[in-house]
Amino acid sequence: MITLTPITAPEKLEEYYRFRYRIYNESRWKGLVSECDGIEKDAFDARAHHYGWYINGELAGCVRFIEADGSATPIPMLNYMATAAADRVRDYIAERRAQGQPMLEASRFCLAPVHRGLRTARAFVLAMVRTMQPLGYAHGLFDCDDAHVPFYRLCGFEPLQGAVQFTQSVNSRKWTCLTYSYDRIACKQGWDRDPMGFKRPCAIRKAA
Repeated sequence: MITLTPITAPEKLEEYYRFRYRIYNESRWKGLVSECDGIEKDAFDARAHHYGWYINGELAGCVRFIEADGSATPIPMLNYMATAAADRVRDYIAERRAQGQPMLEASRFCLAPVHRGLRTARAFVLAMVRTMQPLGYAHGLFDCDDAHVPFYRLCGFEPLQGAVQFTQSVNSRKWTCLTYSYDRIACKQGWDRDPMGFKRPCAIRKAA
């Protein structure tokens, strides 16, 4: 199981921003991010929750979470989405607010090349859902290359209707926005089931 650790110390944040730059700069997504002196950072980072996956003290992966605020651009993806898809994302944010459900955009997923693979990627994205739920965030969304949608659906994420196969301003590939609900993914992954070999006390079994 992957555990995500909050990153708040200035020196750790600088390491994190440099890690992000390195991962994106060495990938085909280089054009998606801004950079300065080997640091990948944007205006949203000032109010983001930053998390890292550390192995023996070394950063092996990271992600940031940004709660939608009341600004004209409440989350990063609205900076580059096609208009129709952006309108649907705004509707989703409004729906969550109407139901009193704080929501997040998860972005800047980064894994060191040596740790990439479907099993690790699955553990990483599920860890982000489990990490934010105790903090009061049981709903969220993110966008991804449309080719990766089947993988995320197997994990329990669902495409946001009206925001699928849209184009970004930075490239011509198709992208899709996916949503998550902690309860839905917990059910899909069996997090709410008793572990194998676990036996409830007799009184609980009888009451059940």
